[in-house]
Amino acid sequence: MAFGRYPISWLLSSNRKVKKPGILPSRSRGHLTCSSGNIYYVELDGPQDAEAIVYLHGLNASGLQWYYQRAYFRKKYKLLFIDAPGHGRSPAPVNADTDVLAQDLAEVLEMLSIKNPVVHGHSMGGMVTMKYAAGPGKQNVKGIIVQHSGYSHPFKTTKFPKTLLALELPVIRPYLAFAKRHPLFFRIISMVNYLNGLSLFSYRYLLFSGEQTASQLRFMTRIAAFNPPEGIADAFLGILDYDATTALPQIQVPALILTAAQDPILIQEAGVYLETQIPNAKHLQVDSGHLSLMEHAVELNVMINDFLEAPELMDHREDQLM
Repeated sequence: MAFGRYPISWLLSSNRKVKKPGILPSRSRGHLTCSSGNIYYVELDGPQDAEAIVYLHGLNASGLQWYYQRAYFRKKYKLLFIDAPGHGRSPAPVNADTDVLAQDLAEVLEMLSIKNPVVHGHSMGGMVTMKYAAGPGKQNVKGIIVQHSGYSHPFKTTKFPKTLLALELPVIRPYLAFAKRHPLFFRIISMVNYLNGLSLFSYRYLLFSGEQTASQLRFMTRIAAFNPPEGIADAFLGILDYDATTALPQIQVPALILTAAQDPILIQEAGVYLETQIPNAKHLQVDSGHLSLMEHAVELNVMINDFLEAPELMDHREDQLM
């Protein structure tokens, strides 16, 4: 059972020659406490005096998911990786509401003296990014990258909205509340499923398109296996109350909206909608799954680099400094 994840990951994955993801050393790291009571684990990398990029990961992940972006951008940009409350090395949240997380982000950036960053959010992190750019970060953000993120209740922008919305009140919310009350049971189940390889199936078919390598698949399932289930349940309940539709026109900075052609979690129309509602947004589609940041990192990083070096982003930066 302990090694089941290896043969299953080989069977479910491609044999592409891609560098294995891992853990890169940071320039500095530690925990920061916000006025909400939430505590965040953060890591800084890259040149201290460079332009900053802030990374916000998705649900049931951690800052480790950004391995390929970190390796690609660390020489040129100052990078900040934040573990959401209840994820990675951050303790369980006091308040997991996305409005609170957006305010926390503003406090974290102030504590670290990070001015005018580009904020890159994936999935749940993209939800917080939009709330931040429309509210507390309005005067302290250069641009945003919203990757595979919806603009309202997450079930409304999936491929099976009616089914999931019908199950939300009678099944999903009670299940998440049960997970919060009995975390030890779910910790054991999560670890067993990681070791025997069962969790690889859900990650392969929900988050990847099939072109991921075995090491990439194992890397992401390992992150999830070590996340505390009570923290994930809290975060899930937080995004079930999410709605940014009225806030989108308030985002005045350049925005790159990314969706994936083979993403079962987020429909492509969500990216089209964000492009029409955010005044200075550009929508691009990646031929990948929900974790394109890992599965097709080379192509994605080129897209992101083009956005970071685009004249409109540079012009906006100059306008802020005037």
